[in-house]
Amino acid sequence: MKLNKVITLLFTFGLAVLLVAPVQAQYTMKEKEVSPKKMEKLTKKDKKKLVKFIKEKPVKEARKESKKLRKEGYLVFPGSAPMDKQLERIWMKQYQENPDGTQKYLISDGNGVGKTQTAAEMQAMEAAKLQLAGQISNEVNQIIEGKIANDQIDRETGNSLTKFVAGSKNYIVQNLMYVNPGFKIYRNVGSKDMEVAVKMFYNAEEAMIAAERALEQKIRNELESEADELIEEINRLFKK
Repeated sequence: MKLNKVITLLFTFGLAVLLVAPVQAQYTMKEKEVSPKKMEKLTKKDKKKLVKFIKEKPVKEARKESKKLRKEGYLVFPGSAPMDKQLERIWMKQYQENPDGTQKYLISDGNGVGKTQTAAEMQAMEAAKLQLAGQISNEVNQIIEGKIANDQIDRETGNSLTKFVAGSKNYIVQNLMYVNPGFKIYRNVGSKDMEVAVKMFYNAEEAMIAAERALEQKIRNELESEADELIEEINRLFKK
């Protein structure tokens, strides 16, 4: 009888681990995400438990950040979702991954100060886009270094590409598709100015497409007739 109880307990514990581990994997950078086949086998009750587990971490982080921002005097704009809910959305995006374990979305933020809401928001969005472009540039540089390390491109070509990447932020910003902030708040500064803070997310795969277009434009503008050879390297660089 005791042996049966022990076996039952071990089985229950093992099942719990199997259910929880895939969920952790979907929202961490260290594990693999839940496969569609495993998801299909789960009951509706189990799926609800998984969704609850998935949301716990982003919700906690969102509440913590929201509390800090409120203390700093930030408010949501009239008609907007509550600050906690806006931040939850951003944190959920931040935890999502592609099947290969890479981050699915790039997250950036920016602040702007102006006499009007429009002026402050434009500054904040521009700052967030430039930060996003900087992240994309870093990703491209990592790709270049990886290709050099694997002898897929020579060091000289790699250095040439890196130089173009270094000055490509504005080109990348111009090639980003429509970007809408997933989070937007404000606070009054002094008696006349307003400060706006935004956070945005951008699909990482689409970001690489924007980077490829941006580098092609920059190379063509600067090298003109000599651009074709380096553009061929750019095209190979972004092929998986």
